[in-house]
Amino acid sequence: MRRSCQDAVERVSSLRRNRARQYSREIFDELVKHLGLGKRDLRGRRLVRYLWKKSWEIARHQVELEMMEGKLVPRINSASLWLVDDHMWKPVNPTKINIDGFENTFFTRVAVNTHRGWVYLDLEPSKEFYKLLARNFKPTSHVKIKLDRRNRRAIFHLSLEKEVKIYRPEDIVKPVDVNENSVATLYEVFAIILGTDLAETTLGYSYRKESIQRRNGSSGKEARKAMKKLKERKKKRDYRWKTANLIVRDALRTRGSRGKI
Repeated sequence: MRRSCQDAVERVSSLRRNRARQYSREIFDELVKHLGLGKRDLRGRRLVRYLWKKSWEIARHQVELEMMEGKLVPRINSASLWLVDDHMWKPVNPTKINIDGFENTFFTRVAVNTHRGWVYLDLEPSKEFYKLLARNFKPTSHVKIKLDRRNRRAIFHLSLEKEVKIYRPEDIVKPVDVNENSVATLYEVFAIILGTDLAETTLGYSYRKESIQRRNGSSGKEARKAMKKLKERKKKRDYRWKTANLIVRDALRTRGSRGKI
């Protein structure tokens, strides 16, 4: 709710600023004509700055008067509401379904609590909603409603959750920590670090690319031909495959390949 209020304040301030900028240009031209100033008179920076300041003040005052009188009203095409409690909304006539022995709730109509009472909304569930229900996801009480004024509809965002079972492998798990310049793994009872120096390789290739672009330009047949000769992708792929080969060979040796590597 706080985020939507901040967005509304920013929209109103941007509307006021843009309208004042538009008025200030018109007022500046009117002041120049009223005072009878020519091109020679407008060469002085102090005079031009003073006229722009006065025109901006008059424009801001004019915009404030228009907003107070209701002539200038900001247009909001959409608004979002967060309903984080069961007292703010509830499903109407929910149906209990059973999918592979897992009970879940399905509904196509909801009631939203407003200052004028309960408002009923008919939903058109998407395919993703049916897929998540089939995967044993349950709907929660956290809901977001987006009022789309342009299309005259209400978009109902429903959050779902699922209970996840912790997987504990029976075999030995080989830990691997991938970093920018190295890969850390466990060899028997010792932690080892395999150096790859990918950061230095990437930096070296960037310097070569810059020199190629200086000579042949950023695009063109000669530049593309010179880039292919660098074989950057092939060399980085070789680093990754060789490192993965060493880790997998050691995992097979210690019978850790049956777990997660």
